[in-house]
Amino acid sequence: MLRRQPTLNGTADKCTLSPSAMNGEDPECFGCWSREEVLNFLKELLESERIGAKAFAEIGRAADPRVADLVFDSELAQGAICVLLKKEIATRGGTDRPRRRNTTVMPGVKCSLQRMIVFARSNQNTLADRIEEAVLSILDSKLNTKLVYLLLLHRKQVEQLETLLT
Repeated sequence: MLRRQPTLNGTADKCTLSPSAMNGEDPECFGCWSREEVLNFLKELLESERIGAKAFAEIGRAADPRVADLVFDSELAQGAICVLLKKEIATRGGTDRPRRRNTTVMPGVKCSLQRMIVFARSNQNTLADRIEEAVLSILDSKLNTKLVYLLLLHRKQVEQLETLLT
């Protein structure tokens, strides 16, 4: 039987399965991620966070000083997240080298400011969604606390980026 996982709003509407649980390898840990799966998630998250930091840097270079100051704080936050993730990966015995070459295309300097903001907002939404899913499958309470903090930070950044579009 599938175990229902609570969402952030308190409802139970998702079932989560790790690849090992789907293969029946560990019936006692049905729905939780293995150490390797957590490490892989953290590495992929780190790469996406690096893209987010670059996106905020591009916006800051293209924007007026008021907007540049606002996104500079977000760029610093993205950098701090990268440091936190690198430490988490090292704590779990992994390295922060990417597993594969990232194929995500970031808008270039010639793109409009609006397009850069839309890209950054999309990236932050994707990060928040991935973190929210992971929180439901990772049983490490200390890591989950950090991930929930990151989730809230990304949701706040999405709101800030949306105000720049209006």
